[in-house]
Amino acid sequence: MAVTVAVPVLALSVAACGGGDEGEGDGGGKAKDGQGQQSGEGKGKDGTGGGDGASGGTGAAEGVPPLDEKRLTAALLKTGDVKGYRAQRSKEDALPPQNTMTSDDPRCSAITDTVGSKPKHARTAYTSGTLMKGKGTLASGGAIQQVLLSAYGKGEAAQWLGELKDALDSCKSFTGKVGTGEETQLRIEPGEGVGVGDDSVRFTMKDAKGKDSPTVFTVVRTGGNTATFMSISLSGEPVPVTKAVVVKQHEKLTAAAKG
Repeated sequence: MAVTVAVPVLALSVAACGGGDEGEGDGGGKAKDGQGQQSGEGKGKDGTGGGDGASGGTGAAEGVPPLDEKRLTAALLKTGDVKGYRAQRSKEDALPPQNTMTSDDPRCSAITDTVGSKPKHARTAYTSGTLMKGKGTLASGGAIQQVLLSAYGKGEAAQWLGELKDALDSCKSFTGKVGTGEETQLRIEPGEGVGVGDDSVRFTMKDAKGKDSPTVFTVVRTGGNTATFMSISLSGEPVPVTKAVVVKQHEKLTAAAKG
């Protein structure tokens, strides 16, 4: 099935995701020295903020430090971690330099940083994978689902989540320009928080003209790390990642810090 999206989601080899299992491939993430990302000027707020789609909750893990790429990879969901789901680590760099999006409204920058390769708060390490429900298919409950695990410098994960909450309060639409130069008018719809981790945010990004598939973003902070889930609808209706998947990923990040 051909699916078009309005945002530069993680680099994904569709042919590879039809088969295989976790642990395949040598890409999907990089540590700070080779990540090709740049940090913007200045620092964010102290991590406080409102937003209809924000909440912390089950299994708070403020003591979890930023993980390196090896531990992030170990924490990535694997087949069998959640009943009915198969998982595969991405074989390519999830955030190539061209995987950028800028906004015409500065208030929306924290939103475009969700999967941008040059966020204000640079990732110190990251890895990514694809989730599949059932056997040999990308269709996961009517959606293509990906997860990006990221680590940040001291305090920066909390700062970004605070800025993201503020952005969701004030940014309801903007014109996004992707790395190819294409521009799209986008609408943002805050959702209910998932109540997992130290903090969480959920929102839906839609093409204002209704031509592209909506993407539901769920971001959960585990100490100095974040898990960002992108669920791209195959039906045209927003389909968020299930809470069981989110909870398990949070638990694995917490456990990886002890390993």
